[in-house]
Amino acid sequence: MLDKKRTRERYRAIIVVAFLSVLTALVLQSMVLIDTFQLKTVNTLFSLRGAVTPRDTSIVIVAIDDQTLRSLPGKLPYPRSYYARLVHNLKRAGARMIIFDVEFTEPTHDAPEEDLLLAAAVSDMKQVVLAGKIVLDIGSRLANNEHVLEPIQPLMRSGAVLGLVNVPEDADGFIRRYLLFQPSGQRVYYSLAIQATRLLRGESMEVLPDYWSDSFVLGTTHIPKVQDNTMYINFRGPARTFHTYSLVSILDDSTFALAADEDTDIFDQYLAWGTFRDKIVFVGAAAEEMQDNKLTPFFDYAGLKQKMPGVELHANALSTLLRGDFLHPAPSWFFLVISLILAICAGLVMRWMHGLRALGLLILMGLFYGAMVYAGFYLLNILLPLSVPILTFALASVSHLAYQIVIVQREKVRIRQTFQQYVAPAVVEKMLDAGELPSYGGERKELTVLFSDIRGFTRFSESHEPEVVVSRLSEYLSEMVDVIFKFNGTLDKFVGDEIMALFGAPYYFEDHAYRACQAALEMLQRLKELHKTWPEESYGHFNIGIGINTGKMIAGNLGSRQLFDYTVIGDQVNLASRLEGANKEYQTSLIISESTYHCIKDKSFCRELDQVKVVGKSRPIRIYELRSMDSLPQLEQDYLIDIYTEGLCAYRERRWADALISFRRVLRYFPNDGPSRIHTIRCLNFLEVPAPSDWDGIYEMKQK
Repeated sequence: MLDKKRTRERYRAIIVVAFLSVLTALVLQSMVLIDTFQLKTVNTLFSLRGAVTPRDTSIVIVAIDDQTLRSLPGKLPYPRSYYARLVHNLKRAGARMIIFDVEFTEPTHDAPEEDLLLAAAVSDMKQVVLAGKIVLDIGSRLANNEHVLEPIQPLMRSGAVLGLVNVPEDADGFIRRYLLFQPSGQRVYYSLAIQATRLLRGESMEVLPDYWSDSFVLGTTHIPKVQDNTMYINFRGPARTFHTYSLVSILDDSTFALAADEDTDIFDQYLAWGTFRDKIVFVGAAAEEMQDNKLTPFFDYAGLKQKMPGVELHANALSTLLRGDFLHPAPSWFFLVISLILAICAGLVMRWMHGLRALGLLILMGLFYGAMVYAGFYLLNILLPLSVPILTFALASVSHLAYQIVIVQREKVRIRQTFQQYVAPAVVEKMLDAGELPSYGGERKELTVLFSDIRGFTRFSESHEPEVVVSRLSEYLSEMVDVIFKFNGTLDKFVGDEIMALFGAPYYFEDHAYRACQAALEMLQRLKELHKTWPEESYGHFNIGIGINTGKMIAGNLGSRQLFDYTVIGDQVNLASRLEGANKEYQTSLIISESTYHCIKDKSFCRELDQVKVVGKSRPIRIYELRSMDSLPQLEQDYLIDIYTEGLCAYRERRWADALISFRRVLRYFPNDGPSRIHTIRCLNFLEVPAPSDWDGIYEMKQK
């Protein structure tokens, strides 16, 4: 009953934290940092998607670019007769429509005939959109006076339509939205792209609000609404995605004179090729010095930072309108729903998981939602929110983490203080991680056990004062425990001067055998270093023997129900103890079992000592001496391993004389090598008294 109540309280806390996180995220949404993050997300989505395919070839751009400024006679602003020739040539080339992103709002005072030439050309072309702009003047008493700069009157009487060139910038200076219309005075003015769409469809359609959805209606087209009177531009790609031609190349026909080295009459080739037939032609500035290049989501694309000419913004907007592949902002309710779901999921993860697992899953959930945002953009042209849901997700995660740190850690301290005086610290930590009180019982696991014992400690104790013995033993045990902990071992117990350690429990790791062997070798090395610090005296130095075995054993809280301890039991544990004792028989320091050898054989240097039956076991096993985990001196490799192994093979094949030769070769360089000395004695005995016919090479040990 208590557990059910606690569970309900936890779920209630998850929901409360989720709602609070959503509300906090909505409040923080207006912060510049959060708003900028959302805007940059749009840039990232465009960069990941790349250019739209197939390429829109119905729209082309005639640019006043660097080549034009370099080759065209005269200086800016160019005579309007140039633009009249431009319109005339494009009409000859079969252009469907011409859209100017060049403002003709001031008359040519010194040559009014220039204005009339352009007006006549526009009237002859018929399908022309001219640029106008809404400007804001600060009048008397700081009053804001908004008005529209229209083209000069001869052009307005030519039959052309007016389109606004104003483009709104976002807070970070990038352009992602496009102005559809703007009321001013008693009129409603439309943008270049909207006016072009109206002309192309042959109707005087108005942009009207759709009261049933968050959009505008232009004829039969529904345009998703963004911030009052704008839409998102579905950019076709980076700058110059549309085919772009230099203005001077459109003027350069057989009747237009340029410098001799630049007069190629290229436009005559355009006529022959049908380059502009049925094309919608935008005309505008592209040269950097004309300061009409803008930041767009494709600014930093494919490692190239490149602004987009303002005229190409309008081309992208018109392409979006004509193709109808609008970007749809997610509805407002979606912010709340997805944010709430993510916050609840964060709470559930933090409730059921801890540490790196929880962090890893939270990261995967965040990445999954990011992938969902991209999929919505790429497949459905939907701009899902990212900043508020991710902020909510982060706030909920941090809130639950803070709860665990403050509340759970306080509870752990209380439990640790209560139980640590009764049970081992490792058991307490296991209990706290599991969230349960200690219980009696264990489970079968494959682990590695290490036994270590001091050789001749009784003699050492008898020959020294008790204070010296205790001090020396304490120093030795402290150093050995440090080594065990270094390799993630668990100290099971001390039995006098004997050490028992576990590897792989209670915290399991796959390479427990490898770590145990590393620890054993370092224990031997650490003892040598201790020898250097101890004074030279009778029996002042002692050595140790280590036995290691890997196998299935029962690990857990074992003992009586009144008092228990975390330990391991089983035949494999006993075998490790027997291997520690076998060091006395073979005059070695470190023996490992066959099962441990198979776990580390590719990362170690070992030699097989013998095939034995230990006390209490009927099944023989192979035992190995571990020499190193890194490398061996060549002399040791040649004699202690290679030649010794040759001798052992001859010994098992009853070739006693050959075996003797090999073992004596080893003893010539390593006279204290115990295994070679023992096998030498055995060979001499068998030469004197032949082995029985059923001899199988297995040595049966007589003592533990």
